[in-house]
Amino acid sequence: MNLSRNSYNHIKSFDDFENEKMKLFYQIKLSERKLELKYIELSSFLNPMRFVPFLVSSWLSPITQSIKNFFIGFFTRAADHVPQEPENQEKSE
Repeated sequence: MNLSRNSYNHIKSFDDFENEKMKLFYQIKLSERKLELKYIELSSFLNPMRFVPFLVSSWLSPITQSIKNFFIGFFTRAADHVPQEPENQEKSE
C-alpha cells in the first residue's frame, strides 16, 4: 500500500472513523485466522506419520508404473511371437 497517499478521505465524522476502525480490526482478525489455518494445514502435512507415507507412495508410484509397463510389454511381445498352426493344413495319413 502506498503510504504517501491518504486512503482515509472518506472519513468525515466520528462514526466514519469508528466504522473504519472496526473494518480494519476485522481485516486483521481475518488475516490472522487465515494464517492460523495455513499453519495447521502445513503442520498436518509435515506430520511424520503422514509425510513419510506420502513421500514413499509418490516415489514408488512411477517405479511400479514402469515395472507394470515392462511386464505388459514383455507378455504382449511374447504373445505376438507365438507360432500359430495354419488353418488349411491337410492331415497327413
